[in-house]
Amino acid sequence: MNRPVTFLVYGVIFLGAVGLIGSIIQNPAGFAKNILILAVTLGIIIFAVKRLTKSKPNEKHERAFMKAARESKKRNKNRDTSRGKVNNVKSFTLAKNLKRARNKNRSDIHLTVIEGKKGKKKNRALF
Repeated sequence: MNRPVTFLVYGVIFLGAVGLIGSIIQNPAGFAKNILILAVTLGIIIFAVKRLTKSKPNEKHERAFMKAARESKKRNKNRDTSRGKVNNVKSFTLAKNLKRARNKNRSDIHLTVIEGKKGKKKNRALF
C-alpha cells in the first residue's frame, strides 16, 4: 500500500477503537445488548446459508457411498456387540490365533484396478 492509503486505514481503525471504548464507558448495558443482537443475527444468517447451500446426495455415486457407510456402521455395531469377555487365558490365545488366521485370509482394503494406456505413446505434434 502507498502512504496515504495506509494512514487512512490506520485512521479509520483508530476512530473505530475510540468509538468502541466510548460506547463501553458510556453505556455498557447497551453495548452488551448490541453485541448480543449482532451475534444472534450473524448466527441465524450463517445457519440459513449453510442450510440452503447444503448439497443433497443426488448423484448416484454419492447415494451409493451413503448406503455403504450405513451398512458399514451396522456391520461394525453388530461385531462390537457380539464380542464377549474371555474368562481364561487358553480361550483368549485360541481366539487371538483364530483372529490372526481370519485377518490373513481376508483384507479390509478394497482396491479396484483401473486399466490404463501404458503401452500407447501420445501423438505429439512437433513445433
